[in-house]
Amino acid sequence: MDSLPESLTSIEDFLENAAFRTWVRERRPEDQLYWQQWLVLYPEKRDLYEQAVVTLLAIQATEQPVSDAQVRAKVMQLFNDPARPFTPERPIFSWHYGRWAVAAALLCLLFIWQLGQPTIHFFRQSRVPQEQLTDRGGWKIVKNISGQPMVVLLPDNSSVLLSTGSQLRFRKQMNQAFREVFLQGEGFFEVAKNPSRPFVVYTASLTARVVGTSFQVRAFTAEPSAQVRVKTGKVTVSSTQTPADTILLTVNEQLNLGPESQKLIKSKPSPTPADSSALISQPLTFNYAAVSGIFDQLESSYHMPIDYDRTLLSQCTFTGDLSDMPFLEKIRLICLTIDSSFELVDNQIIISSKGCKPM
Repeated sequence: MDSLPESLTSIEDFLENAAFRTWVRERRPEDQLYWQQWLVLYPEKRDLYEQAVVTLLAIQATEQPVSDAQVRAKVMQLFNDPARPFTPERPIFSWHYGRWAVAAALLCLLFIWQLGQPTIHFFRQSRVPQEQLTDRGGWKIVKNISGQPMVVLLPDNSSVLLSTGSQLRFRKQMNQAFREVFLQGEGFFEVAKNPSRPFVVYTASLTARVVGTSFQVRAFTAEPSAQVRVKTGKVTVSSTQTPADTILLTVNEQLNLGPESQKLIKSKPSPTPADSSALISQPLTFNYAAVSGIFDQLESSYHMPIDYDRTLLSQCTFTGDLSDMPFLEKIRLICLTIDSSFELVDNQIIISSKGCKPM
């Protein structure tokens, strides 16, 4: 099971998938991470996944082996002929109590199967509202195949510098109790402050939760370990294996998740990998610095073109700390200081200004 299936779009697809049937029947530890990653990648299919689990558990009510042909036949019986409830050859439930009894029995089956399943407990203990994971039309996926980091602007004004080869999934409207994103790969997050709506980053191996701060998460599927490194603020991190155990990281602290023990271990910040964002270690504090130079630095760091009249801004300076704010907030604060304005057009920043008078 090297790659995650993309074509599971119905109950029948799940039940015809040999890997899924093996996971539900045998619950092998080596399959656990595989389906955990699948749920992280496709959160909108969680309801479908759970319905497939219930259906397969019902089919397995018989003690006799179930062939592929029998699986298909039972699925058709269950979903295409609702007037005739499916009855296993050796029932473990009393089906004649009606549809409510059937539904209750299936839910009990699912509950029993879920006991001891870290995948299910991870999402439940993270207190993610169920409806947030089942909205099929409300998600946006950004994949970075550009060969260089790219800035992703989120609906809540937060920003993510997404490393090449990485993927980010987020809601088109972040007006729920949790601001959730799902990361595969690496991203440097600068989160807009909002104490009433925590910001949560999910990966296949760990979860990071903040209110407003800047930090980097690295969790590539091909790499044996995962990492969280904090630049500003505080970040709470938990492993998907043990979601109840959390570690708090503060400024300049780093956490590693080992491949074998799956334990979270604090460590000193390690050298930034060559393919990572340099923003994690880049100072953004300025004292009467030329605005043109700051714009050039931001353009280079975020790989976002910034168009401005260099002659008009030649006398403009800025003093302040831009470290603990998202990308657009940085631009907005600079423009406010020099009495200018900006707009985002075709993935580039356009600065409008009358210039600055020399002091």
